[in-house]
Amino acid sequence: MKRVLLSGVLILVVFLTVFRQRVFLRDPLGKVERAGVVQDGSRLYINYSNDVLLEDAAHQFVLVQNWNKSPGAPLHLACLNGLACWTDANEAAVSALDRPTRAAAAVMSSKEVTFLDGGGEEVRIELR
Repeated sequence: MKRVLLSGVLILVVFLTVFRQRVFLRDPLGKVERAGVVQDGSRLYINYSNDVLLEDAAHQFVLVQNWNKSPGAPLHLACLNGLACWTDANEAAVSALDRPTRAAAAVMSSKEVTFLDGGGEEVRIELR
């Protein structure tokens, strides 16, 4: 039994190492603000390179990746409820949000991500 458990943990570690750009783990300490109001029903997921996957209360997802900084809805996404999500590729395909024309690319740092959502409201994500 101990050997089976150790093998399972080893396989999980190898999987997470190889697919670290695709696997988004839940960040329970992250904070989401929309137009200056804290969003309590939102879930925040991050991957190895601090790309951000945001799930709002209506179970709509927004993905902001560091390589293109353009927020969008991921085209292919699989999730374990409240634990982790994974995309189809390291640079996941996203569909563009219906955003105002004045919308710029997201501003990303290691502690904060800011972008405009589909309604033109500023979304600020604080990573911890």
